[in-house]
Amino acid sequence: MQNIGIAIYSGVDFKKQAEYFKKLGVTSTFIGSETADFDGVVTTFADNGIVCESLHAPYKNINDMWSSDETVAQTMLGRLKDSVDKCAKYSIPVSVVHLSSGVPMPEINELGIARFEELFSYAEEKGVKIALENQRFLENLSFFLDRYPNVGFCWDAGHEYGFTHGINFMDMYGNRAIALHIHDNRAGINTDDHLLPFDGKIDFNEVAGKLVRNGYTGTIMLEISKEVAIDGKKVYADLTEEEYMDRAYSAVKKLAVMVEELKK
Repeated sequence: MQNIGIAIYSGVDFKKQAEYFKKLGVTSTFIGSETADFDGVVTTFADNGIVCESLHAPYKNINDMWSSDETVAQTMLGRLKDSVDKCAKYSIPVSVVHLSSGVPMPEINELGIARFEELFSYAEEKGVKIALENQRFLENLSFFLDRYPNVGFCWDAGHEYGFTHGINFMDMYGNRAIALHIHDNRAGINTDDHLLPFDGKIDFNEVAGKLVRNGYTGTIMLEISKEVAIDGKKVYADLTEEEYMDRAYSAVKKLAVMVEELKK
């Protein structure tokens, strides 16, 4: 069975995650590059046998990469390079990067292209792979993946089913996938819920099929939050942290088994 991983970005503190993941047998995770006490968190995971397979580069203000204001653009580029530096320091192979945020999509322009090219070159020099993540738009993702063969792809299944109905990113770029973000949602317009798999409306038989069809053999990684709220109500409020992590583990194992069955 393929390796499974769990990244919980809110609702359970990292020390408890690391210790409980060790108990469950989960050995892979990822964290944000601007996580408070980053060095301490990475060390805590490592001490419990948990490998950070990737970092999520900062995405707040990511649209500044396309700005004509050089000051804000260079600040954002510096934050993205910092993620690369942290990957290099801790031998984390992948930095996951967004190309834009919200709507409308920033216009693809020469300034932004040059800045992302600089990031790609910087990462290559450091021995780190950049994985571009699907968001709300195909145009900017395709622009770079079609032109820069050394850049990888991070498939966010939740984004595909919550933001971009009808666009099958995995079948388009699955051969470039070097990271996954798996979570569930209400499969509606702009629903980025980060529910546990099988708690929403995404068809995970279809998700498993896309993974198998495109030959993905990397870690099946959850990107989830215990703090998910729908209509003002926290979905997992009645679960203890341990119960929540148990359910996360059961869900990702179920998906991994579905993948294995489809391979037969």
